[in-house]
Amino acid sequence: MSRRVIILAVTVALTVLTTTTGCGLFGVSQSDPDRAEYDERFVLPNKPHKSPSGQYIASVIAGPQQNGVKTRIVVITDSVGKEVFHDDTPYSLRHGVGVTWLSSKDQLWILSSDIGTSYVQSDGSTWTKTSITPETIKDIPKEIQDLE
Repeated sequence: MSRRVIILAVTVALTVLTTTTGCGLFGVSQSDPDRAEYDERFVLPNKPHKSPSGQYIASVIAGPQQNGVKTRIVVITDSVGKEVFHDDTPYSLRHGVGVTWLSSKDQLWILSSDIGTSYVQSDGSTWTKTSITPETIKDIPKEIQDLE
């Protein structure tokens, strides 16, 4: 096979793969009608979300570039804008990250296909991030499992 034919074949294969999958956040296609539901559920840049109690607001802000890849940092503020949690982990946009409140309480879930799943909650005075491990995977609420 000539080099030109191989390049053409690879180009066609990549084009077909890209247009047929068209996946976005967590495998939801950009053209999928359920995409709007996902976009409404998740915290997005310039689209913070209030916690179920209404006392806190979750945001994602630009983080440092890592090897030329944009990242996001998770931040929680109280109702007057005081920062109560600032994640120290930058989440790669290449791998996708979803940030959403559990609907029944002020527990913020971070779903990262690169770093893993974790949640952030307060004990009344301090906000703490807890990573899900193989031992605690059974503790993920069904509502959150359904998003992964």
